[in-house]
Formats: sequence, C-alpha cells, structure tokens
Amino acid sequence: MDLSVLLTFLIFGLPLIGFPFVIGIGFIRKNYSMYLGTSLIFASFLISLYVFFNYTVNGVVIQSSFNWLPGLPAVIPVGVYADNLSMIMALMVSFVGFLIILFSVGYMKDDPNRHVFFGEMVLFTSSMLGLVLSSSLLMLFIFWELVGLCSYLLIGFWYYKPNAASAAKKAFIVTRVGDVFFIAGIGAAILYSSGGALSVAGLGSIHLVWQKTIVSLLLFGGAIGKSAQFPLHVWIPDAMEGPTTVSALIHAATMVTAGVYLIARTYTIFTPTSLTVVLYVGVVTVILSGLIGLVVNDIKRILAYSTIGQIGYMVAALGLGLGATSIGLSIYQLEAHAFFKALLFLTAGSILHAVMNVRDINKMGGLWRKMPVTVTAMFFGALALSGFPGLAGFFSKDSIISASYGVSIFAWVLLAIGGFLTALYAFRMFFRVALGQPRSNAAEHAHESGWVMLIPVVILAAFSVIFGVFQQGFYNFLENPPAAHLFGIAPLTTLDVTPVILMLAAIGIAYYAWGRNSSLPSTVTNGARDLYLLVKNKFFIDVLFTNVIAERGVLGLSAVSDGFERRAIGGLVDASGNLFENSGKVLRKIQTGLARQYAMIVLIGLILALILLRIFILYGVI
Repeated sequence: MDLSVLLTFLIFGLPLIGFPFVIGIGFIRKNYSMYLGTSLIFASFLISLYVFFNYTVNGVVIQSSFNWLPGLPAVIPVGVYADNLSMIMALMVSFVGFLIILFSVGYMKDDPNRHVFFGEMVLFTSSMLGLVLSSSLLMLFIFWELVGLCSYLLIGFWYYKPNAASAAKKAFIVTRVGDVFFIAGIGAAILYSSGGALSVAGLGSIHLVWQKTIVSLLLFGGAIGKSAQFPLHVWIPDAMEGPTTVSALIHAATMVTAGVYLIARTYTIFTPTSLTVVLYVGVVTVILSGLIGLVVNDIKRILAYSTIGQIGYMVAALGLGLGATSIGLSIYQLEAHAFFKALLFLTAGSILHAVMNVRDINKMGGLWRKMPVTVTAMFFGALALSGFPGLAGFFSKDSIISASYGVSIFAWVLLAIGGFLTALYAFRMFFRVALGQPRSNAAEHAHESGWVMLIPVVILAAFSVIFGVFQQGFYNFLENPPAAHLFGIAPLTTLDVTPVILMLAAIGIAYYAWGRNSSLPSTVTNGARDLYLLVKNKFFIDVLFTNVIAERGVLGLSAVSDGFERRAIGGLVDASGNLFENSGKVLRKIQTGLARQYAMIVLIGLILALILLRIFILYGVI
C-alpha cells in the first residue's frame, strides 16, 4: 500500500481502532482514558497536517478503493478519497476536535464515567474524519450513521436525567427522517447511473437533468436532517442537555457540518431547480433561527440557534449556484464558524462550570470581572459571529451576503436581516453575561477556569481573529488547486457596508436594551405580544411535529395498522386455525380403534372405487 494511502487511512483509522482502548484503560485508571483519547485525536491532526503539506498542497489527490464484497455481481467500492476539499475538512475536524477534547480534560475531570465519555468523543471525531475521507457514497453513509449514533450516545451521556434521555431520542429520530431521504438518494443515484454512483466520482454518470434533480433533492433531504435546517432543525436546541463539550463538537467540527460537506461533495449533480430549493431553505433557516435566538434565555440554546443560522448561511451559499465559488464561500464559512462556535461553546462551558450549571443568562451578570480571560474570549467570539470587520465571521458570513446580491436581491435582503438578528442575539447574550452586577449567588462566586481549559479557548480566540487573513488563498485553493498564494484579504466594497452598518446598529441596540437594563425589551414584547408568543413558541413547529404529525398522524396510522393486523390478518390466521381444529374434531370421531369398523370402511371404499372405475369405462374416460 502506498504511504499516502496508508497515512490517509490512519487519519480516521487510528482513533477508530483506539477508541475501545480509551474506554478499556479507564477501568484501570480513568484519567489514562483522558490522556489516551486526547493523544489519539492529536495524532490524527498531525497526520492530517503531514498529508496536507506533503501531498494536497502539491496538487496530489489521494484515492484508493477496493471491492468490499467481491462475491456480488456489483462492485461496491470502499476506500479513501483525499482532495483539497476533504483534506481541509479533515484538518479542521482533527484540530478543533483536539482542542475540544483537551478542554474536556478539565471540564469532565470529576465525572465518574469520563472514560466512557472520552471513548465516545474519540469515536465521534474518527467517524466524522472517515465521513469526509470516504471514496464512496456507501462508505460515507456508514460513517454518517456512526456520527448519528455517537451524537445519540453523547447527547444522552447523562442518561439518568430525563431531559437528556429524551433529547438523545429526539435527535436520533429527527435525523433518521433525513437519513431516509439520504438512503433513497443513494438508491436513486445507483439506479440512474447503472451502479456507477456507488463511488462519489461515479455521480458524473447521471446525465439526465430530471434524474439529477431527484437525486440531489433526496441527498439534500439527508443534509437537512443532519445539519439541522428548516424544518428538521428542532432536534438541535434540545441536544444542549448533553455536556457542553459535546455541544461544541457537534456544532463546530462534526454532525451539523456533515450535511454541508455532503452537498459540497456531490455539488456537480445539483441542478438550478434543486439549488433554488437549497438557497431558500438556507435563507428561511437564517431568519427563523435569528428570531428565536432573541427570546431564548438558556445560554447554550442561544448558541444552538446561532449554529442553525450559521449553517443556514453555508447552505444558502451553496444554493447560490456559483459553482466552485459557492463551495469556497460555504466551506470557508464552515471553517471560520468551527473556530468561533467552538470558542463560544467552550467559553459557555467554562462559565457554566463556574456558576454551578446555571444556564439562564438573566441569572448571570458581572462575569467579566470574575472571569476576565474567558469572557474576553467570548467577546471576540461574539464579534466574529456577528461579522465584525477584520474577524473571521466578517470574511465568511458577509462574503456570502455580498455574493447573494448578484443572484437574488430578495435573498440578499433576508440574509442581511439575518446578520442583524445574529449580532442582536449574540450581544444580548454577551451583555447579560458579562456586564452589570451578579444576579445570582452562583454568579457572585464565579471564578476563572484552569489552564487546561483556557489554552484551547485562547487558541480558538486567536483563530477567530486572524482566520480572515487566509480568505483569498482559501478560495483559490478550493477553486483552482493548487494555489500559489495562500494568504490574502478581500477588500471591503460598497456592497459590504450595509451588513456592517446593520451589525453595528444591532450591537448598539443590544447594549442599550440589555447592557443597561433598559425597559425596551419588555416594551417591545408587550407591544407585539402575539408576535412574541409566536416566536417564543418556536413558531409552533415542535407542536406540529409532536401533537399533529407524531401523536395524531403517526400514532393514528399505527392504530389503524394495529387494528388491520389484529382483525384482518389476525382474523384470517385464527379462521384457518379454527378450520383445521374443527376438521380434526370431525375426523377424530372415525378413529375408534375397532378393526371391524376399519375393515368395513376399507370395503366401502373399495366398492366405491370399483363403481367409479366402471363409470369411467362406460363413458370412455379410460
């Protein structure tokens, strides 16, 4: 096996093989599992870095596959495919995953089941690495399902809490709805390509536009579930019941980014019709999540809705239909978002660690004085999320807004409004957490986190600030590999000014409304009570899914199915059983055990047979 192929397999294979040992060694000493798990993901990052700089930057595409089941007539390829897109993803997943797991060493140090936690985190990260490096749709789907399994295990890690167990089940069920579309898309791709689409490259053998539209929309259905886009976004706020580091890994490096990667990986089969659907699903998601984020008080759920919205920008960028430029815009937003969203979740985790897990931002306040490093890092994360000029979010999110202007002014308006809402809820959260006086006993006694938790936070804050430096080189690297210039900053154009003005206005309003304890929020909510209740109830989408679709639709259908099974199918089975039982009762009466009776029956039968034979002879039958 070629060295490059072996190293690519090791990127995800090393932690995949190692995760049972992470759990196993914890039975000897639990802290060993933390160190081994962190080391495995760091090793994956180092290997990814080596492959990237020794092969990918030089224009080498690493690909190798073998037939998984050679006994079958169809070839089922399984292997690795490492090009610019997949290696950039692998670098991000392994690097951000390593920082999150390193943070977990301090965050989970007192949990009695931390050895299981680190094992599952390692499996989660390796599954995502395997997903982005897969050479076939089937292999990608296997890792796709492993990612879903790990999210279920980690969201429900504290399974003894009813909310955590319920949230894990909800996440698993909702994402499975999307996965039904995904597997249908794989089936349709195989059908329309005569088996060629089992490999990712084989998707090019689908030629008819209507076939491409069907396949791409089905695959997009899978992405909607995994990446929490409207209307299958409802699982992600409840997923905050897991440990905060799990939330960071799901929202920054794994799970929700898988759907975006799937669209980018299969982008060649997306038609103008399917891209229009992609664009407006992303736009609607941005607005929906932005409005709900304004009325949520749980710090983790605010960040959850921000993730939904930021993924919406990635999806909208792909829906713009600008070819490789759309992929560049979307993946750059994905990478930038990974840094500042991991930063925001880890700083939130530090704060929750310090305030005894009080998650209501209205019970915090004054934490900038008590946790200066953590809260300062959160400040830069909020600025990056809002798109402040010079920070990562400005070069990623605002570039998507500007690019949308040439495709759809309507989409541009909504995405710009989404940017305003993003800055508004981000700084509503920050000002309630950082400024003023402590509003609870827990906030009064908050303290700064230890170094093992601060180091990842500082590193992520630095990348959230400087990542814009790589913007132009990043686009060139994805669009025209290999790129000669790996550094550059896109100039600020007139079109970029509108989102910036809206962002600054949002920060100003947030400071006036929540940084100074103004009565403005209550005035607005009282004046627009119906709208407030609509948003507060999350547009009743959860009610629709739970009370209408699940309880009345699915359960009603189940009742009908159960009645049909019991009365029709069960009745038929019972009737056939009764027939044979009654027949047996009749036949049983002739089994007397008397030889004379048996002889008489034989004689009568013989006479009847002779009479029947005579009749056949008379009529010429025989």
